[in-house]
Amino acid sequence: IVGVAAIGALFAVILGRPLFSRLADALDTKRSILLSLVILIEIAVMGYLVDSVLEFWALSWMVAVVLGGSQALSRSLYASMSPAAKSGEFFGLFGVMEKFSSIIGPLLFAAAGLWFGSSRPAILSLIALFIIGTFLLLFIGIAMPTVLYIVWGVMEIVSLPIAK
Repeated sequence: IVGVAAIGALFAVILGRPLFSRLADALDTKRSILLSLVILIEIAVMGYLVDSVLEFWALSWMVAVVLGGSQALSRSLYASMSPAAKSGEFFGLFGVMEKFSSIIGPLLFAAAGLWFGSSRPAILSLIALFIIGTFLLLFIGIAMPTVLYIVWGVMEIVSLPIAK
């Protein structure tokens, strides 16, 4: 099993980064991230329908390829939206939100699993997060340093502990 996981990780590294790099060049960063969200929705639906261990491993490799590429693109997009003078502080906020997402996804999955009594519908519940991400990315726009300054100002007003 460890060997298969190592091969899957290698597969994701070899394919994920170059694939999404080319996508970002051909489309743009925002559209590439949107495409990755659509692919993740499709993977979640396929995860609901999976019947064999081999299909499960294939889906896990697909997730690794898509997540690796989309994470790199999202950091790039966020860097282009952040004011240069406060990039360290903004990436601190990015890190906090990244940690939050690693909590909310498993909580949603667990809640849906408990509610429905099966992990299959729980996989579909994750689609809600992908749809929210797609909606935000579609309607927020890219040239939005002003919005980021407003978010930052609100966080400073309520005195949230952020590395300075």
